[in-house]
Amino acid sequence: MKKSLITLAIAAAVAVPMTVSAAEAKFFGYSQITAAVGKGAEGNDDNDGLRFGADRIRMGYKIKQGNAWGKLQVDFNKTDNASPIGVDEIIKDAVVGYKFNDAANVMAGVFKTPVGMDFNTSGKGLDITKRGMEKKLVLERAAGLMVSGRNISGFGYDIGVFNPTQRSSAVDFGGAGDAMAYAGRVMYDMGDSLHVEASYGTSTQDDSAPAGAEDYTVFDVAGSYKWNAMTLKAEYIAGSNVNGVKDADESVWYLHGGYAFNDTFEGVVRYYSATQDRPGGGDSTLGNAYLGTNIYLAEKNNARIQLNYVLASGDTDGADAYNGAATGYTDDIFLAQFQVGF
Repeated sequence: MKKSLITLAIAAAVAVPMTVSAAEAKFFGYSQITAAVGKGAEGNDDNDGLRFGADRIRMGYKIKQGNAWGKLQVDFNKTDNASPIGVDEIIKDAVVGYKFNDAANVMAGVFKTPVGMDFNTSGKGLDITKRGMEKKLVLERAAGLMVSGRNISGFGYDIGVFNPTQRSSAVDFGGAGDAMAYAGRVMYDMGDSLHVEASYGTSTQDDSAPAGAEDYTVFDVAGSYKWNAMTLKAEYIAGSNVNGVKDADESVWYLHGGYAFNDTFEGVVRYYSATQDRPGGGDSTLGNAYLGTNIYLAEKNNARIQLNYVLASGDTDGADAYNGAATGYTDDIFLAQFQVGF
């Protein structure tokens, strides 16, 4: 099955532009090779040794024909993960859409739900080596239908309905039934300098869920500001009834600062704080501080090296160790990533 999916993805990427010559097609792809030293490195949870790996190995295309458009993106680093929503997780995006105008762009397929600013930033353009602690609380990708609008006097919106968001670490759902997910986002942009947004979503339970299981809900507010060489960002996300457990709540916030010394080197600092509240007690907080640099070897992130040192703080060990859905590093760790793409 895995080999068939990979073969199908490659064949589709090659065949589509040949069969629809009137369309505008653009291929893309990139690989992110990683190295880590410290506990929490992939396959190295108990020791402080060096481990190599990969975050993303992706390929895809975007296609446009008139007002109709589509996108396919696969991640060959996800071939071992079958998805409970009927589309294996090797498929990151499989979308078709039609843009009536700036105020109404309709899309259907598998794609990112519109909750979370950093989550809706491309993995190719992240400020730090990893998705942060807030990522485990978003609704993730799901199959559904969404209507979006942009450039409406600076405002934009997304409104979508989806299958239950079972790719999310905060959603525990076992049946098919009549459960659904809903999400919406509003935003405002002032040119390229200021961006603010707020979003809300929920993934519901159905009749087959265990007694007492609750719908998961999530709220997010975020913003970014760019001024010359400086970039500032902040985000807050709060999830309720994590994994269907009533009153199991978690929240994450971060503050981010970046400064581009020149076209090659950018320094970054980001601080995360995650808090979990449990109905039976055991509340705890975990902090992760990222100190790092981004080294751009080519334009548009096509070749980039990221180096991060992460300092862990808060409830990192013992009986009070943080074990929320919004997992982070409980020990200091060094992370490196080398990205090359097109």
